[in-house]
Amino acid sequence: MINNYQTAIVTGASHGIGPYIARALAKEGMNLVLAARSGQELEQVATAADIRASGVQVLTVPTDVTDHNARNALVNAAERTFGSVDVLVNNAGGDPQREFHHYTADDVEALIQLNLTGPIELTRLLLPGMLQRKQGHIVNISSMGGRIGFPHTEVYSACKDGLIGFTRVLRADYRTAGVSSSVLVLGSIGGAGTGARTLEEMNIHISAMGKAFLSPPEAVARAVVQSIRRDKAEIVIMPGPGRLMKALLDLFPGMGQMMNQMGGVTPLMKQIADFRERQREQADASNHRPAEQ
Repeated sequence: MINNYQTAIVTGASHGIGPYIARALAKEGMNLVLAARSGQELEQVATAADIRASGVQVLTVPTDVTDHNARNALVNAAERTFGSVDVLVNNAGGDPQREFHHYTADDVEALIQLNLTGPIELTRLLLPGMLQRKQGHIVNISSMGGRIGFPHTEVYSACKDGLIGFTRVLRADYRTAGVSSSVLVLGSIGGAGTGARTLEEMNIHISAMGKAFLSPPEAVARAVVQSIRRDKAEIVIMPGPGRLMKALLDLFPGMGQMMNQMGGVTPLMKQIADFRERQREQADASNHRPAEQ
């Protein structure tokens, strides 16, 4: 068990990299509070053989992290069941993959609530208890999207960049009081996450060269454990010199656009955005179709 931490909350635990993170923490002996919107999918993760074999207790709490009452209910359920929470992994997040000029004001607000406000608020709710016990660790899952600026991800990128800044200041303010924070900056993840699901949905196959730039979801899970055990401020998860790449993008912001164009990301993201818009138009047309008599 890492630093005698006994219980961890993992949001976004039902799919993508969430189950990998849950399994990694279970192997460390931590009891788990798994949160996501789908209760059925959460139960499938909770009853997975490798988690059961770890011998830890698992509580599933269907939660919409964009909802104020749901966030409070999640923290209350965790503390009522386990007494305290030592680790929070803010993994829930996502992007509609649409062009920004099609967004409504509600779309923008929902994205900010999911990717930024939710993690900040869950941290705020858990922080007093951690400070009282003088131990705890917050792990925020961010993205290179906050640095590279992938096309058609304006709001998502702003949130992920904001999450990096939030983590840095949180760590500086509370680490001496026993509560530390880490941020994981993810590049493209193969076989899990929104990007992988979209490519599968659109039947798009990545070239061998493209696959060389993907990290496995297990790398994220290992990094979560490493960030807690070694109290790392920031871990960049990319093949090759990921930290150097991020540093260069910080120094030369224009590199991101150039990399997107050279790597074929710009036309691919446009293709995905057009696909999502067609889906939205079809859904709207279906909703407005008169019911059959």
